[in-house]
Parts: sequence; C-alpha cells; structure tokens
Amino acid sequence: MRRYFIKFSYLGTNYRGLQKNAIPTQNVLMLDTDTIQGAIEAAFSTLIPKCIKWPKFSSSSRTDCGVHGLSNAAHIDIENIDDCFYEPTYALSSVNRFFNQSNHNIRILEFVPVTNDFNSRRLAKSRKYIYRILRAKDLNDHRIPVSEVQYCNHIRPTVFDTERIKRATQMFMGTKDFRTFSSKSISIKPIKYVRELDTLTLEEGHPFMPYDPLCKNFEYWNIVCSAQGFLYKQVRRIVSSLIALGSGVITERDIYIMLHVPGHHNWLPYLRLAPAQGLFLADVKYCQEEIEEYIIKYKLYGEHTVIPLDTNLV
Repeated sequence: MRRYFIKFSYLGTNYRGLQKNAIPTQNVLMLDTDTIQGAIEAAFSTLIPKCIKWPKFSSSSRTDCGVHGLSNAAHIDIENIDDCFYEPTYALSSVNRFFNQSNHNIRILEFVPVTNDFNSRRLAKSRKYIYRILRAKDLNDHRIPVSEVQYCNHIRPTVFDTERIKRATQMFMGTKDFRTFSSKSISIKPIKYVRELDTLTLEEGHPFMPYDPLCKNFEYWNIVCSAQGFLYKQVRRIVSSLIALGSGVITERDIYIMLHVPGHHNWLPYLRLAPAQGLFLADVKYCQEEIEEYIIKYKLYGEHTVIPLDTNLV
C-alpha cells in the first residue's frame, strides 16, 4: 500500500457530504459516488497499473451536504499490481479527466507521494472557512444572480447592522466551551467542546460573476472563521447567531448566555441554521517544513510510475 498527500476542491451541491457511509465489504455500496470521498476513491481506482485493493481515503476536514471546498486536504492509500508509486503528473491528469467525463464537480489540485506514517488530519494546523452572505440593496428586489444561487445565503432582513456584527465577533474569541454552538453527534471518542478560534471577522465580499447585470443590486458579506478544528455545524451556528444579531432578532445578551451557559438545550430554537450552500472550506494550513519530512523523493521508472530514491522505501 502506497500513501499520497492530496489537495482537492469541490462544489458540494450535488453530494451527500464528504464522508462515505458505505460498508466497505459490499462492493455495490463501496462506490458511493454521491459523496466526495466515494467519488475520489472511484477516480483513483482507475489508475494504471491496476489497483488490487479499493483506495482508502482519509480527509483532514469533513464537510456536510451542500458545503463547498476550495482547498481541502487528505491522504489516500493505493495498492496496485506492481506495488509502485504513481507518477504525480500522470495521476493528476488521469483522475481529473475521470471527474470531467463523469460530470463530478471535484478536482485534485496536488498529488504527492509520502511515507506511510503521514496523517493529513493529525498534521493540519488550522482550517479556514468563509461564509458568503448576499443582501439586496433594494429590499423589494430579490432577483438573485444565477451564478450565486447555490453559493451564498440570500438574506432578507429589513435591518442588517454590520457594525454590530463586527463588534459581536469578539465575544467568540478566546477559549470557549462551544457546546451550544454544535449539533449533537455520535462519536466513539469523547468530544472536546472547549475550542479556541484564531479569527472571526465580517468582511465585505464580492460577486462570483461581476459581469452579471444583477450583481450590482446586492451587497456581499463574508464571515471568515479559522481555528485548529471545528465542532459539528459549529461554523453555521456561529453564522446564524451573528446574522440574527445584525437583523435584530437576538441581542448580545443572548449570545453571551449561549457561550457562558453551554449546553445543546441552550441553543435558541427559533434561530434558523445558516444554509450549507453559503459555506466554503477555504484552506487547510500545514507547516511546510513538517510536510517535507514525509515527502518521498523519486525518479521516473515508467510511463505511469516512479520509484523512491531512498531504497528502503522500494
């Protein structure tokens, strides 16, 4: 089994999420190409030399149904009949051609041979998310640009106090128990609810397609959030509370109570969870010096394969 570090991007609209839920021993379900993981594993299974085991994908950051990824990271284990490493340029070209021909909105950005002790989740230093918000300048005009339909949260409040939101972002900074801001999830391991945000800001955004004549009718806002790791739906709940605050639905005191009296039951039930379509995983940060310790130096061996310069890895 050979391991590779990959970076990839995707539009999450047509997928059930990143993580595959299929049972590995059932060949029919093994594909599960309605998930990002399933589609990526299927793509890498088509490489030459032929795989003798189904590729095993492990992501650094999981995203929910409908969430997009500009630059996610993972490692993938692939075993082929020649027990060799794939040549990176060939692998990138072949896999992305598969996605294009199969109408998958996924692209592999990097493909790097690494040692088997490399772990994309454990080595990740931080994750950065961007949540896009769209609001009409004329509250009676809601003709959304077609390029924005699946890639933003179109809000319609009569009031949207951006300065109030900017001040409130500071309430989330520092080490907090974010239990109230996470949905319940099933986990074998104890869930660590105490987290620390690195950044949380509200910034002016931009349209995806500035040439669309409708784009000038809207104002664009990005909520940018980064941390070492996030809880299940934590970002979307933080966004929900900030939008509700700026719209006058809740007060700073409501946010204060949710932060300082943590509990799943303390989430205000009338707060609408921010839709997944506005959320983008923008980047997963690594220490490049650490990554270099795992990267395998190689030389070309065949049309589609390479061999390590370190003979202990052959």
